Amino acid sequence: MKNRFYFSMAAFPNMITMLNLIAGFFSILLATYGKYEFSVWLIFLALLLDSLDGHVARIFGNATDFGRELDSLADLVSFVVAPCFLMASIFSAMMSVWLLLAIVCYLSAGAFRLARYNVHPTCRGFFEGLPTPAAALTVAMTLLAFRKNGWETAASLVTSAVFLMTAISFLMVSEIPYPKISAVKFRVWRPLFFFQLFVAVFFFFFFNIETSISMVFLAFLVIAPFYCIAKNGISVSEEGSGDDEECSPPSV
Repeated sequence: MKNRFYFSMAAFPNMITMLNLIAGFFSILLATYGKYEFSVWLIFLALLLDSLDGHVARIFGNATDFGRELDSLADLVSFVVAPCFLMASIFSAMMSVWLLLAIVCYLSAGAFRLARYNVHPTCRGFFEGLPTPAAALTVAMTLLAFRKNGWETAASLVTSAVFLMTAISFLMVSEIPYPKISAVKFRVWRPLFFFQLFVAVFFFFFFNIETSISMVFLAFLVIAPFYCIAKNGISVSEEGSGDDEECSPPSV
């Protein structure tokens, strides 16, 4: 039975999770060599893979505790360690005590967020605290957008990095609700979706794709919790209304 579990097609979701882990590892490796843009895009790839593995698990009907634990370990590398290493690599020449503390706070908050999720999975269609994939992409893409747009004077970039890392660390360990998009009816989420689409198109047209993605995630960080509260707990879709699926999504 063990061989069948690990090597049959039923293990395909776990293979996708491993690709998430590999993407995170290569993101760290490329940051070591100063390939920061590639490093950020690999974190983005890891997010896509992290979103995919849960859907594939539901298709095969084989979501397991093993898969969830493996997913959590992969996320620790791709969405917690990789952004911290990227930040430390970029600012190695102008590292300050405050920035180092902000990086350590993010590292600790990310690990805490993943551990808390394993003990108390998501229910009722929303996450408790900011999910680590969204946190990682916000940090990495915002940093890359600063570099692409030439906004990287030492003072402004370091100050922005400290503020962003500290704020996101707080959001990850907080109990602020963030919607689980796949478990929410589109008609409920539609106004915010179109607003974010407008933000994406606007910043892509006037700046670049990095700034567009960064602004979409920053808008999500600020607006989504208020949207959850306004909707008083968000309606969960029929497809995601089962207890196992509703309380044990793959992305954390």
